[in-house]
Amino acid sequence: MYGDSQDQMPGVYAIDDDGDLTLLHEYQDGEYSLEDLLEEFGFGRTEEDPENGDAVVVLEAKELRELKVNAHAYSFDYDEGFIAMCLDIERHSSGLTDDGVRLVSID
Repeated sequence: MYGDSQDQMPGVYAIDDDGDLTLLHEYQDGEYSLEDLLEEFGFGRTEEDPENGDAVVVLEAKELRELKVNAHAYSFDYDEGFIAMCLDIERHSSGLTDDGVRLVSID
């Protein structure tokens, strides 16, 4: 499991094609999680990582483009940490191709 490593800080990580992790957002104080993207904004889908058993959230390119817009539009309606997480994910993904991104949460 990704979360078994003592070297991983609690946060949201992008998973590259080789299975390596890149920290996108370190969790802040507050009541929010990666799964809130699905529940609050309706973005993404979950899949189980066959190697690790962790739940992975997959965001398509279109959802990534809309993420920043939603984060700014609803910034006063949601936890500050949640909005920061959305913007961190979008910032990381803005330079990527149209493939989308796979994300995992490590608590």
